[in-house]
Amino acid sequence: MTTWYLNSDQSDGQPVFTRYPEPRAWAEGVGLYECLGFEDAVLRRAIAVHEAGHAVLCMAFGIPVVEICVREDLGKTSGEGGAAWVRTGDYWDVSYMRYAAMCAAGERAQDRWMRETGLWTPQRAWAVERTAGSDRDVLAQALRTVCGTELRFGASRPGVQYGTVQAVADSALSHLWDRLLCLAEALDDRGHLSGHAAARDAGLSYVAVPCEESEGVAA
Repeated sequence: MTTWYLNSDQSDGQPVFTRYPEPRAWAEGVGLYECLGFEDAVLRRAIAVHEAGHAVLCMAFGIPVVEICVREDLGKTSGEGGAAWVRTGDYWDVSYMRYAAMCAAGERAQDRWMRETGLWTPQRAWAVERTAGSDRDVLAQALRTVCGTELRFGASRPGVQYGTVQAVADSALSHLWDRLLCLAEALDDRGHLSGHAAARDAGLSYVAVPCEESEGVAA
């Protein structure tokens, strides 16, 4: 069973839970990117892996991808949004658990990548969770609006357990891992990919955008 830690700071008055404990550095005012402690090139690849995680599950589940982007000026971002994003098309239909797994895929891909490259530490794993806060917020809002239920972190009350969502994302990504890494490398190299280019680089089928474009998942 996943153990969840309550963080000292709250988001809009709501509790913030993470799988790994909040590091002392955060309480001392160190930023999220500083908690990661990556050189610029490694940080860029880590963010590309995060976005590729979202994108490959979008494509695998039939959600059309319009574009993927990693900004050039990462050092000028706060680490809590705006550094990179996946933009999707407007109209699509997937099960709530597939959508949930897609939302969690960025942080889960980044965590696995750090483990496989020997970069993983509890502090970095915590920072990856916190930089994915907007993804968790999007999922929580979608569950309330569409399913009338709440996203839970180890609570006994009814709802969708985020630990279960993470496990589903891990399983889905395991079948697409090599494709994800190819896409992350291409995104790192070029900074911006259209949906067509992303599908080609990942070796997945392109899902056509049926109607107007809309903002999708943001890191």
